[in-house]
Amino acid sequence: MVDLKKNVLYSKYEMKVDIYKSNKKYDIIYTDPPWKQGKGGKKKVRPNSSGGELDYPTMSLQDIKELHKNVFDNLTRDNHNVFMWTIDKYLIETEQFMKELGYTMHARIVWHKVTGMAPAFTVRYTNEYLLWFYKKGKILMLDDDVRGKYSTLITEKVERHSQKPKAAYLMLEDMFKKSTKLELFARSYRDGWDCWGNEV
Repeated sequence: MVDLKKNVLYSKYEMKVDIYKSNKKYDIIYTDPPWKQGKGGKKKVRPNSSGGELDYPTMSLQDIKELHKNVFDNLTRDNHNVFMWTIDKYLIETEQFMKELGYTMHARIVWHKVTGMAPAFTVRYTNEYLLWFYKKGKILMLDDDVRGKYSTLITEKVERHSQKPKAAYLMLEDMFKKSTKLELFARSYRDGWDCWGNEV
């Protein structure tokens, strides 16, 4: 379990924003939790597959839930949206724990990665999901000039493992131009965003 006061699990992380001490409030929370999984086994059809562990520390479902509860309770404005990345393995669980935290799902945005891994030695998983959540009566509406502009499908090739598509950032920046934005588990700095993660 994550000790929210001592921040034991992520004490080795360098944070641009200390999510345990900040008083800033955000309209948009964009998060890519480190779901517990492996890279899949080594496969003959993909000679460069490693079959090894992920290149970053992962968290249990309960720890992910607790960390996000802390952020939602302390760092969000009354009207706000949460955009959370998840994978097939945790799709149902993600929707369930967000419901337990008081959120309703508005949309599943599907990222078609073109390539993907085949951990079950059957089919290759080429999709990830960006889930849009809000609290009933407190959804933050997107800017008038972009209503209906974007679809629920993003097609963009993977550049490196776990890196998310640029199109997702561009979409959110266009939808919510003046909103305050916080990225959790960020891997790089981005203009207009506050961020927290072990690679920034």
